[in-house]
Amino acid sequence: MSSLKVLTATAVLVMSSSAFADIRVADTHNGAWVTVTENGQPAANATVSVANVPQQRQSYKTDANGRVFIPLTLENSRSIKYKATTEGGKQSSRFAFHSTNK
Repeated sequence: MSSLKVLTATAVLVMSSSAFADIRVADTHNGAWVTVTENGQPAANATVSVANVPQQRQSYKTDANGRVFIPLTLENSRSIKYKATTEGGKQSSRFAFHSTNK
């Protein structure tokens, strides 16, 4: 009986997580490439912003492939929080570590 509960809980989590937007971040020397997907597909025209970098107040829109480059000027390595909202209104956020030693 307990294995049935585990399978049911796993199925619910998989189904609920696939209904949300997902953010992937690739750190580069001068910023980050951010990819936003919705239900496993690229989310074009999603709005992406950085939440915890005071000097970065601008938001960016993803291209047809769900990608956008966000320029970052950091004086030290830190964890940055990205927020994305798709055209359908689904929201997601993710922390990513950015190093200044590249």
